[in-house]
Amino acid sequence: MLYDRPYMRRNLSSKLNCLTDFLILTLIVSFIFQSVLKLFALDLSLLRSFGLSLESLKSGFVWTLLSYSFLHEGALHLVFNILGIHFISRNLEYSLTRESFIMLFLLSVFLGSISWLSFNINGGFLIGTSAFVMGSLTRFCLMRPDNPITFLLFFVLPISLKPKHLLFGVIGLELYGFIFSELQNISNIAHSAHLGGMLAGFILSTSLGKSLILPRLSFKSSKVKSAKSKTTVTDYSIDSEVTTDLENQVDKILDKINEKGFGSLTDREKSLLEKAKSLFKTKT
Repeated sequence: MLYDRPYMRRNLSSKLNCLTDFLILTLIVSFIFQSVLKLFALDLSLLRSFGLSLESLKSGFVWTLLSYSFLHEGALHLVFNILGIHFISRNLEYSLTRESFIMLFLLSVFLGSISWLSFNINGGFLIGTSAFVMGSLTRFCLMRPDNPITFLLFFVLPISLKPKHLLFGVIGLELYGFIFSELQNISNIAHSAHLGGMLAGFILSTSLGKSLILPRLSFKSSKVKSAKSKTTVTDYSIDSEVTTDLENQVDKILDKINEKGFGSLTDREKSLLEKAKSLFKTKT
């Protein structure tokens, strides 16, 4: 029925389908947990186990190449990253497929960690989601480089400029901070991680990025049939289980079209629609 569709129910679960909301909620919960541990002087143990450092990798904590992004130094650090995710990553998510958005997060965080490690082998920890914010900014600016955008400078002054000019300015500031602050050990801002995230956004904007896909896991159950139960399948017979699964996939695709438009569909989703069209026509 029409009212059984997710976009007609408008409940909490449908809202949490937005990956940006889920990420922001995860960052807030992680920060609260981190703050509670700090009251008991256990925050350093958390930092050693999930923050990125050369020592953590030597100890075999390879997950810190990604987990560092869920920790923050303080409330102000968290707020700035959440604002960046809310205003930049959220708009970007509406223009990308779910898989592309997840790939952007993973590659930005990973290249940010590798870039930071390359220039900070003498100690210290890397935490924060800034690499993803910078990757989102780069991806957004390269998608529509000449379409003017308007934003409030210092939340007061409205300024309009082309995204490509904004990107050039941010790159210049990050390079300046990297050369004259981070390399000189006079700043705690990880400009190298920011540049690594921006590199991820650039890669995913090229043809090379389109060839990067997330691995898909599928689990198939084997069915053993006796000779007596073997039946002859004609060209017009339809497996009810296969049809039900296809209907579920079509429902998800229709939900996606309703939320993001037909242009957001991948080639695989479009082929599934064509398959469903021909299959259901044969069934009737």
